[in-house]
Order: sequence, then structure tokens, then C-alpha cells
Amino acid sequence: MKRLIVFALLLGLPGCVIYLDNPPLRTISGRVLRADTDAPIPGARVTFYSGRKPFSLLPVDTFGIDASASTDADGRFSVSAKLNDKVDAFVQTDEFDQKFSLPPFPASNHLDVVWKLSAKKPALPPRR
Repeated sequence: MKRLIVFALLLGLPGCVIYLDNPPLRTISGRVLRADTDAPIPGARVTFYSGRKPFSLLPVDTFGIDASASTDADGRFSVSAKLNDKVDAFVQTDEFDQKFSLPPFPASNHLDVVWKLSAKKPALPPRR
């Protein structure tokens, strides 16, 4: 009977993903700066990805957007989200596009980072 209820629930929730893990709530705050001038970058999009263990017949982790934020006028951001131990961050602006891997979280589950952007987006070919 329990299997039938679980199967019915899964059929009734199309598009939903059930995760087997329960990562802790973690807070990441920091600043995004230009590497060449140390000037703050306002309006940068900061996106965090961490591996999750979904209910699946395949032994795979999924990676999806777990949290995102935008920097303020001083290049500062802060976000709290349920994140596993391995977290990657992508920082994008109109000019830059760069990936960062976060160091291990301390016991407080709060990281404070400073990222200096230097990886410029590749130039697009001219339109014809």
C-alpha cells in the first residue's frame, strides 16, 4: 500500500524533483571587484551551484542553480541557501564572465569572499 501511495504522489507531481540529501543553510557574502582597478562592480549577477543527490535510478548528482544574487552599488552581495560542500559560483556582467570554486565552509557555515574579475567575455563576431 505504501508503494502505491508513493507512486501516486510521484505521478501527481510532474516536473518536481525529490532530493535525498538535506544540505545545511549556508551564507555567502562578499564583494565583486575589477582585477585591474579594484573598483567595485555594481549589478553583477552571482549564481551558486552545488551538487544535489536526487531520487533517481542512476547514481548521479545534479547541478542546478541553488541561489543567486546581484551586487549593490558597492559591489557587495549576500545570499543564504541550502548548499552542499562543493559549491561553484559564476559571476557575470556585460563585460566579464568568470567561474570561482568556493573553499570549504567553516563550522559557522558563513563565507566572506572577495572576487576580482579579469576574464572578459569573448567578443562576438560581427553580424552580417
